[in-house]
Amino acid sequence: MSVLRDPPILAFMVAQTLIWAAIFYSFPALVLHWQQDFGWSATAAMGAFSVALALQGLAAPSVGRLIDRGFAPRGFPIGAVGAVVGLVALTQVQGLWGFYAVWAWLGVMMGFTLYDACFAIVTRARGASARQAITAITLVAGFASTIAYPLTAAVTEAAGWRAAVWVLAGLVLVLNIPLATFAARRLEAEARDRTPVQPAQTQSKGRSPFARAEFWPLGIGFAFGALGTGILLSHLLPLMASLGVVDAMAILAASLIGPAQVSGRIILTLAGARVQARHLSQAAFILLALASLALAGAAAFPWLVLAFAVGQGLGYGVISILRPVVTRDVMGDAGFGESAGAVARLSLFSFALAPGLGAILVDLAGYGAVIALCVLAPLAGVVSLRRLRVAP
Repeated sequence: MSVLRDPPILAFMVAQTLIWAAIFYSFPALVLHWQQDFGWSATAAMGAFSVALALQGLAAPSVGRLIDRGFAPRGFPIGAVGAVVGLVALTQVQGLWGFYAVWAWLGVMMGFTLYDACFAIVTRARGASARQAITAITLVAGFASTIAYPLTAAVTEAAGWRAAVWVLAGLVLVLNIPLATFAARRLEAEARDRTPVQPAQTQSKGRSPFARAEFWPLGIGFAFGALGTGILLSHLLPLMASLGVVDAMAILAASLIGPAQVSGRIILTLAGARVQARHLSQAAFILLALASLALAGAAAFPWLVLAFAVGQGLGYGVISILRPVVTRDVMGDAGFGESAGAVARLSLFSFALAPGLGAILVDLAGYGAVIALCVLAPLAGVVSLRRLRVAP
């Protein structure tokens, strides 16, 4: 079925774009305003985002298990309403502890509303054909940052950052909640009509995915990829500055990563199912390693930061699609939501730890060591994924 004639997928395309803009990209878009307004250091402010990502990772397997049992039609509206509550609370924050508490809450809401929950219900409903739908959703949701940055900048300039957060909360309330609820209900109805899905509701109550041997190379492989990407994204401008890249070139490179992500997803759409997702994931990890090598070369040839940005965007753009697809291939349909959440937990923990780990490595050995780690981490992911075997 074409996604243009697929109402629940169309609804999720818009809903995911809005929720990512509101409760994920709002942080990097507004963090400098919070630092200036409250006088916090970058480390103190960024720590709240790490807490949010870590709690999202903790919540992911439990949310996935609930989706396996038919909870999606209630889970998505609960998560979206909780996101609105968190955003409203954010406008009332006066101190650092309150700021951390709000982002801890929003981290749990991320577990109920972002990609991992969305992909769990799509895969539960569509099975082997979920890849096309997941690709379409991420293709559009890749523009969430394109909405978040200019929207918050314009509203903040006109009326302050609190007004920008109120606007985001209004978008979630008016658009995301009805669209995500509609999509989840329709897909859950499809899932109940799919006979292969029915055993998942009982099997997911049995053996934990953490107890399965194939889980660890799968989860660790994607966690290595998340580690390198998290370090690069959180230290991108300081990294390029340390290499002597001028500000204009650095900003151009940073701006290319988003469009390159979308381009990678378009290429994946055109590739269809002709190539195994596991092999595509390994290729994406190799591309991420090559991108980091290009970044290292920018000290001598500054234009290589553009090659880095394109390679980083292409590789990172397809990984979010391929992770649930590979998880289904390896772990099977039964209890997919819990399995996908468990794999996501390791990746989210790595992503949450990445900014702090990168900062420690900078202090100990400089940015050269950081780039070396960003080359080696995705290559370690390739080695880990090579140990996988596809489930029958």
